[in-house]
Amino acid sequence: MLPARDRIRDALNETSVRLGTDSDAAILRNPTAIDPTDRAVDTVALGEEQPTAPLSGDAGGGPVVTLACAFVGDDLADPDALGDALATAYAGLDGPVVTIGKGHAVQIPDLDGGLLWLEHLRQGGDSGSDRDGDNDGDRGNVGRADAGFGTESAGFVAANVDAIHAFPELSPPEQARIAALNACNDVYAAGATADRVVRPMVAVPAGVDLPPSRATDWYRAGVPNEVSVLPASVLTHGGESWLFGASVTAGGNVDPTGSPLPDDCDVLLTRPLGGLAAFALGQIDGGRGLRELGRDRLTRDARPVAEVLAACRPEPDEPFDPARHLARVTDVSGEGIGGVGRLVAGEGRSLRLDRLPLLPGVADAAAGGWTIPDATVETNGPFAAIGTPSALARASERLRSVEGADPVRVGTLDRGDAPIRDATGGDPARFIEAAARWPAAGEDR
Repeated sequence: MLPARDRIRDALNETSVRLGTDSDAAILRNPTAIDPTDRAVDTVALGEEQPTAPLSGDAGGGPVVTLACAFVGDDLADPDALGDALATAYAGLDGPVVTIGKGHAVQIPDLDGGLLWLEHLRQGGDSGSDRDGDNDGDRGNVGRADAGFGTESAGFVAANVDAIHAFPELSPPEQARIAALNACNDVYAAGATADRVVRPMVAVPAGVDLPPSRATDWYRAGVPNEVSVLPASVLTHGGESWLFGASVTAGGNVDPTGSPLPDDCDVLLTRPLGGLAAFALGQIDGGRGLRELGRDRLTRDARPVAEVLAACRPEPDEPFDPARHLARVTDVSGEGIGGVGRLVAGEGRSLRLDRLPLLPGVADAAAGGWTIPDATVETNGPFAAIGTPSALARASERLRSVEGADPVRVGTLDRGDAPIRDATGGDPARFIEAAARWPAAGEDR
């Protein structure tokens, strides 16, 4: 949705609807305790109907944070067309104060038009049952509307939504696990790891009869036992392929805002890149070892890693200490390493890439004929931590005791106008098509 943001923002100027910041997750704040949050789910056809004002039947409601996931066809792949369609839909929420806290868009082959799935969250309500009318009680990871929002130790709640195409030859519970954990990564990056609540979302082609209860069961079977799972949404579309997604909320007790970047900053990855590439290459070439390596990375919960990173960030009202605290944490996902470059470019910095660490076997696969445009694009990928050398050394030392973590420094932040500058001598171009356009370190853009 990034190219369409400015167009959407301008179109919403005369409404009560606003776009949130371009961040990993939406942040719901409360200076004391987190009250129960009202939830409402809606789905509309883009260009054909508008959603109604969220939670409008409740008296005395506070501001609403909305998570939005768009499933779009080829005719909406153009940023202007997508921006216009989303702006028209979002304008239907006019009335209460609404912030589109996080948006995601995914393209579906052979689909005309699109669908927009919305989940509205509002603090300050007093609801003990799920807003879509399905309350399954309290049985382990069965969801409740107030799950994850009654924790007084949490200084904020982070919320995210994401959806991905189904993977070949994986069971539905595995698909559900990957989709849910992939959505969790963004709230983890914000420092929120407690009281996780997942809302499943499955999009299926027309003619497929998938009861929402079955989809809910897949997620309950796939996610970690301590995750609360709310009733699933099932969407039917006119294109091809299945998609699995989720919204997720979690509580955190760190300062999620971030201080200005210190002058002396490096970038650390919590493990080498290439989990998604390993699975894809193994699937294409029949390499079971490579496929299973990727499968392990796709299905692994990054929460233990995220808890270590959160412990290396300042608590609310604690002064930022550049020698001890991480300045930024983000997850490496659909943009690959380029997403880290985009993040730091927004703050006037450039990532001087000194090395591009890839999982064993992924780099070797390039010699046999490369078939993937960007080996660093990830689903449920590693985290990138930014901080001074001493802060990263502190985090790295703690990460070495966490299973699945393999911290590695990849570069330094410089002042510059290019998101990434290549200091490796051209090595990334073997694995990332766009890297051929990166300026070399020391060159003008």
